[in-house]
This record gives sequence, structure tokens and C-alpha cells, in this order.
Amino acid sequence: MEPKKEIIENKDCAKPIKPEKPKDENISKMNKILSDNTTSEKVFDLLFVIDATGSMSSYINAAKDETENISKELRNLYPEYHFQYGYVFYRDPIDSHDDKHDVINLTDQANSLPEQIKQIEAYGGGDIPEDWVGAYKLVNEKINWRNGMKVIIHLADAGAHGKEFTLSDKYPEESDKLKAELLKCCQNGIKIFGYIIEEDARNSFNQCQNIYRSNGGSYEICEFKIAKDSYSYDSDEYKSSKSKCKKKKKKKCDYDEEKECEEKCERKCEYDEDEYVEYKESKKCEKDESDDDEKCEKKESEKSKKSKKKKHKKYKTCDDKEEENKDEDEKYEKDKMPSKQDRINSEFKARVLDSVKNAFL
Repeated sequence: MEPKKEIIENKDCAKPIKPEKPKDENISKMNKILSDNTTSEKVFDLLFVIDATGSMSSYINAAKDETENISKELRNLYPEYHFQYGYVFYRDPIDSHDDKHDVINLTDQANSLPEQIKQIEAYGGGDIPEDWVGAYKLVNEKINWRNGMKVIIHLADAGAHGKEFTLSDKYPEESDKLKAELLKCCQNGIKIFGYIIEEDARNSFNQCQNIYRSNGGSYEICEFKIAKDSYSYDSDEYKSSKSKCKKKKKKKCDYDEEKECEEKCERKCEYDEDEYVEYKESKKCEKDESDDDEKCEKKESEKSKKSKKKKHKKYKTCDDKEEENKDEDEKYEKDKMPSKQDRINSEFKARVLDSVKNAFL
């Protein structure tokens, strides 16, 4: 039998501490942490990249007016997803050093965005191309993207700097810069929807799509043009409805009968005065009865005034009728036809929702 080894305690070494039995509440907390880490949350980051030069004020207003509504719609459509929204408003500091870009980083507090967007003003620009390079540089360097669905909705009425994107541009070096920024977006798995507002932006969107798709990215080009006949007085539908409305009114005086209408009114008023004179001469009011005559004259004068007022009211001139019709037409336009801003708001919301739906395909 081997001799027992003598255990020598080293006073310099710390004695091992026996682990305590975990309490029930500690176990439940640990299980919760583990379960949270294993749960893959579905996230969706939606970033709007919007030209903020002078001609784009209506679209900035649409972003302000519709962000909350869009957020509510998306929560109802995709309750399993956690959405965040952000904005990059770009201008053209390449041509004008006074131009600056604005960034509103991604947030799930959609109700706070309208007040922030309200501070954004549309200004600057000058020449046709704008600073797309600066916009996408902010997209890649300033936006806090999460792991999940990433979508950009880009609205522009003017193209990018760089001769490849805008043929007449005087900054050819911008082409390679924009390609580099687009490649970073593509590698980050961002899907892009480019919305053409004016034809000046079409070539730039087409070139971006070619670059993006050739590198395996998802890039769709869409139209965002508001036809003039879809709002205000320019609508054929409105003109037709207005014409029917006028027919129903059956105006008593046509424009050609204006003079006759006025003369008729004047004749009626003159007739009332003549009637009063005849009445005085009929000896119903005696001249020698001065008190009664004065009383009678006063009475008949009041009668004449009332009659004139009544006749004038009855026989309104055609100018008055036209003024009434104009007021009714304006009321009809206000009630039935949307303003340009209302129409842009409606289209903005519809197109954003369509883009999100298409992003899942």
C-alpha cells in the first residue's frame, strides 16, 4: 500500500470557494436572458433619401404629413416586424458651399418625425445635378442600420453629378465616387427604390440601377409624377361635373340678357315712384290738409322704398348671379378636388407602402 501523500497547505494560495446553490429567481432570470438571445427579432429599417433643393418643398411636406400614417399602416400590415424610419435630405454643396445636408437617423418613434421634418427647408440647387454622392456617403457612414430588412426610398427630380449620370455635368470625378458609395450599399444588403419625379433624374436612376444590379443588388425604378389634371381646375372630370352642376341651376338671366334684366329692374322702380305721384294726385290726400298730406307722403315714401328694395332683390343683375355661381364653383372644387399637396401626400403614402410590400418579394 502506497503511503498517503502529505498535503501541505500553502498559505499564499486562496482557498477554493464552494459555489452556492442558485436560487430559483436567479435561474428564472438566466433562462429569460438565454431565451431573449435565441429569439431572432424581425426588423425593418426604412430610410428616405430626398432631394431637398428648392423645387422639392411639396415632397418634404408630404414626408412630414404622412410619416405617422405610413407607420400605422405598416404596423397593421406587418405586426411581427419592428420598423424604424429615417431621412437623408440632400442638396448641392458641390456647387454652393451654403448648401448643407440634413440627417434624421433611424428611429421607431414615428410620432416625433413630423416635428423634426418641419424644421427642414427646401433651398439651394442652381444647376440641374445634385449631390447624390454626399447623400449616399451619409447613408453609409451616419445611418445606424440594424441586421434585418434594409430599404431606401430615393425621391429626386434632378440627377447626380458625374458625366456618366448627367451628360452635361462639369464634375466627371463624381461618377467613380457615386459608384463606390452604391457598392457599399449593395454589400450591406440594402434594397433601393428610386422614384423619378422629373425626367432630368431618369438617366441617373437608370445608371444606378445598372451598377447596383451588376453587383447583385436589388434596385427598382418607379414613377412619381403628378398629372396636372388630377387636382384643382385642370381636371376634365371636374370640368364635366361643373358643367352639369351649372345646368341644374337653370339661371334666370343669361349673360346676353344682362342689359334687359337691369332695365326691367329700373322700370319696376320707376313704376313705384309714378304710382306714388298718381296716388297723390288722386285727391285721396287733400292739399289743404297739410298734416294728413305730410303723413301720407311719409307713408308712401316708406312704401316706395320697401318696394324698390323688394324689386331689386327679386331682379338681381346677372353679375350677382355670376358671382354666386363662382362662389359655388370654388366650393365645389374645394369639396370634390384635392389640392396639389393633398394629391402628392396621397401618392407618397401609396408608393411607400407599395415599395415595402415589394421589398418582401
